[in-house]
Amino acid sequence: MSNLRDIKRRIKSVRNTSQITKAMQMVASAKMRRAQEQALRGRVFISALASVFRHLRDSITEGGLDLMKINPKGKALYIIVNTDRGLCGGLNSNLFKEVLGICPADADYITIGAKLNPQLTRVGRNLRASFTLPDGFSDGDLKPILDFIRKGFVDGSYNRVCVAYQKFINIMVQRPQIVQLLPIMPEDLLELAGDKEDTAEGDLPNYILEPSPVKLLNTILPLYFSYRLTQMVLEGKASEQSARMVAMKAATENAKTLIGDLTLEYNKARQTQITNELLEITTAMKAME
Repeated sequence: MSNLRDIKRRIKSVRNTSQITKAMQMVASAKMRRAQEQALRGRVFISALASVFRHLRDSITEGGLDLMKINPKGKALYIIVNTDRGLCGGLNSNLFKEVLGICPADADYITIGAKLNPQLTRVGRNLRASFTLPDGFSDGDLKPILDFIRKGFVDGSYNRVCVAYQKFINIMVQRPQIVQLLPIMPEDLLELAGDKEDTAEGDLPNYILEPSPVKLLNTILPLYFSYRLTQMVLEGKASEQSARMVAMKAATENAKTLIGDLTLEYNKARQTQITNELLEITTAMKAME
């Protein structure tokens, strides 16, 4: 009897767990759709910036802009975009492996999301700050992070700022990426603008730009810098919810399989118990004859 009670308790426990994972799957699915829409919609914004950079391409390589200056001094800063909660499969561990393999040990680190903080501290990385952003974060939520990064780069404390994040490919695939954010390289802007040597001047609309191209760049580059980091965080949020939805779906299916196995085990044990009871009754009846 004790064995049957144990099996029934396990079935009840696994069934309760499956209900929780199913609910978490549904919540992650709803959040994933919103995050996916934001991430994909953000990519469209780059085309608007590209149309501006196409007309400023002659001034992009002139230099002298704060966010494009190459500083030989200072150290590297790496921003790790991870999650605040677990239960999202190997998303954080895959990103951590990428960071360990590529990012130097003597760099400074800040995190957006706290899940990888213990791992970074354990391997001796210099964690300067950690920020938490809600799922539906606003520009105001991101501003302290942008200010921290920009101040450190402009005053020369950092000569390079890179971001490690999970790029959203689709629901099943999220790919770790490490991208340089600062200094903004001319070739990156020219590639964004679709700059090609065979592009004819007549292919571009004849715009009159005011103020000067350099002043325009000084205004647009901070916007570009802010947008790029925002887009990387959105990609990370979409990747997190997609990975969590897939992980919770797998957990729910595994729970159903386990419930089936335990139910079969319970039925076998119950059948054995009934058989033994019948044998005892039959033996007792024969002994009374």
